[in-house]
Amino acid sequence: MKKLSTYIMVVLVTFFSMISCEKWLDVNTSPDNPTSVTPDQILPVLVFYTSQLEYDHAEYGVYLSQCLTTGGRSQTGSYAYKQGWEFLSMNRHPQWRRHYYDLGVNIFVLTEEAKKNNYRNYALIARTMRLHSTLMTTDLFGGIPLRESYGHIEDLEEYWYADFYEDKSKLQPVYESQEDVYAWLEREVDKLLDLYEDTTWTKCPTNQPINEKMDRIYQGDLGKWAAFTKALKARMLIRKLPNWDNNAKACQEIIDAVDAVLNDPNWQEPLYHYYADGSGEKNAPWGPMQPVINSWESRANLLSSAIPSRFFGHYLLGMYNFSPANVKTISPKIGLSLDPRASRMMSPRGGANNANQEMPLAFRYLDNNKGMDISLKATNYPDLYGIATEGLSILPQNPYTKDDGYVAIYTKEELLFIKAEAEYWLSINQGRTGQDAYETTLLAVDASMERYGVMAADSTSTANLEAKTHAWFRKIRLAKEDFSIATIMQQKYVAMYLLSEQWTDVRRYNHSSSTNGITYNGIFVYDVNKVHVEENIYKLNNPNKFTKAPESFFTETKSLTRPYNLYEAYWTTAINFGVNAKFSPNAWVHRLNYDPETEDKYNVEQLQSLGAYKNPDWLRKRMVWARKNNDYVMSADAIEWE
Repeated sequence: MKKLSTYIMVVLVTFFSMISCEKWLDVNTSPDNPTSVTPDQILPVLVFYTSQLEYDHAEYGVYLSQCLTTGGRSQTGSYAYKQGWEFLSMNRHPQWRRHYYDLGVNIFVLTEEAKKNNYRNYALIARTMRLHSTLMTTDLFGGIPLRESYGHIEDLEEYWYADFYEDKSKLQPVYESQEDVYAWLEREVDKLLDLYEDTTWTKCPTNQPINEKMDRIYQGDLGKWAAFTKALKARMLIRKLPNWDNNAKACQEIIDAVDAVLNDPNWQEPLYHYYADGSGEKNAPWGPMQPVINSWESRANLLSSAIPSRFFGHYLLGMYNFSPANVKTISPKIGLSLDPRASRMMSPRGGANNANQEMPLAFRYLDNNKGMDISLKATNYPDLYGIATEGLSILPQNPYTKDDGYVAIYTKEELLFIKAEAEYWLSINQGRTGQDAYETTLLAVDASMERYGVMAADSTSTANLEAKTHAWFRKIRLAKEDFSIATIMQQKYVAMYLLSEQWTDVRRYNHSSSTNGITYNGIFVYDVNKVHVEENIYKLNNPNKFTKAPESFFTETKSLTRPYNLYEAYWTTAINFGVNAKFSPNAWVHRLNYDPETEDKYNVEQLQSLGAYKNPDWLRKRMVWARKNNDYVMSADAIEWE
């Protein structure tokens, strides 16, 4: 325990010295002496790392879901997820350390201290953060150590204090299957919800006050933590769709779980705020300051050099590479895309290759890792921080990419999209059309629009182009006659921009597109109707000429594709190519390899037993919730499910 307590003090000192000048702790203590920390000192660290975990997952996922890309074509590098997908040589994945080292150890100690002093409110919050972190970790890596990480202090110390422990033979916790991890998650979430209803826990006389400095999310309000736990249950249950347990009973259970959250007056989005005035943590992780916690476990955002992919920018947001004819008479940040959220997510910039150099602003995009044209540079592409360029009117900036923005651990729109997806599949399971989910999808999109400060839709507006654009967007993207599971998941993809669930959703639907031949209920989920892109961009750009666009606009396939610069040693082997796919249907990345910094050194036997040790084929092994388990999912290529 001495080593454990000393380590936690080190974490606390490092953390607070980074985020604030306020004196939180008396740190003038010899590291050689036994040191103890109290729950009120541990909790703020855990809340911070809970938000950081969301960023860690989203920062990988925004590239792996083919949402953002890079201007280069390198096959290898320190940011493998946006280069050649060569993950095995990366020395550390921050998500693993965050779960086991920063969160796991400290959650365990906080729980032990809470038990000792009967601080039941601390124990409930700690267990909720553990539930959240475990769900995210198993969804990224698959099977993970569970009981031997959290069940016994001896195992915990021996494994996670490898640097101090001399007998390396004991550093081998058993990996439990993802099915077993999910079984534990379901039991744990129900236990927690029962405890949140139990006044002997929530109103326990020995519970201690928790203020904003200790809990930056909910200020210790157990009602709000309980509502968040309900939301985690809904997120957990949506993993049953569309592959794992796609039936009417599972769909109704998901709908009921979402309704339990939305009908709970305590529900409040868990947002971790950053403050420019020094009243709290500074510099949000997606902001222009590009902060890192420390060099060995964190990765700075690279939005300064990232570029919207063609799939995200052009096909989904409806951005285009030229400036509209009326750019001088309207706010230039509005009207450059079909989706009005685009001008809040990022700012257009000018440069070479414009048709009219007097109107230089454009929303450019790029095929995933194909490499930019030699005449262009990164500054010719949108500013992904959304900071207004000189001469542009000021619009609300992306709330995630401001230095004084926030990390969203869960959003209202995610809840609504979960409900819409379950409603769709419930209808299909019952032999109906799937239209039941339409109204819920509209609510989810509205919630996303509201987050970005987009003006309400008004098709008759002559004074505000954004209101008119929003109405046009709804007419095209949310047409009831075209509604399908593709509508739901494509709109959720946009709403989950810079959030961790974006990549999880794409993997749940197995990158369904015409490039890999996988359909759900006969639909390519990540194919975009050509008319929805080119013809309507043409109409939007020519408001007085609502005629059919030129046939030349319909020459491209509007489909999610893999990047072009795949690391050949991994991704051009025979098993990665099928008969009917433009790219390999069976070689998308579905998981990360276990952290090489610990697992490759201390737990080789476990990795070898799984087939995960230094094996690139392990990366394409599907999660349990992505495996084909019903006839709603079909593939044109028999090799797909091998």
